[in-house]
Amino acid sequence: MQINIVLIIITILGLIVRNNSLIISGAVLLLVRLLKAEVFLNIIDNYSVKIGIILIMLGVLTPLATGDLKLEGMTENLMNPIAILGLIMGIAVTQFTREGLMLMENTPTVTINLVIGVIIGVAFFKGVPSGPLIASGITAVIYKLISLFR
Repeated sequence: MQINIVLIIITILGLIVRNNSLIISGAVLLLVRLLKAEVFLNIIDNYSVKIGIILIMLGVLTPLATGDLKLEGMTENLMNPIAILGLIMGIAVTQFTREGLMLMENTPTVTINLVIGVIIGVAFFKGVPSGPLIASGITAVIYKLISLFR
């Protein structure tokens, strides 16, 4: 019952701040719980991150497929400082995500705080909820750095 209340609060927060990701996520999970369709919770739990990553990649690569992003423009701007920084950050984010997956698998208790942080970021700071994996990765890297100085 307490979980349902939390999901209702998440959905209401989404409505208040007009964030479709929170609304849909909270409402779908609440509906699945109310219907007692645990098999769907297992499917969501096992595949949603993988499917989400695929959807993000599709969204990022679509301008290339539609021709809106020209290869000529990409090669001309490769040495542009912002392009170089983008390349470096793209590499860094993949490493943060890897560290985040390991942290969430090895220390599941941190996951609830990451989720709360993402909800707060989305609800009150107009953030985009693509960050639980990256947030956990940054957490893992910072924690490792702090551990070096202990």
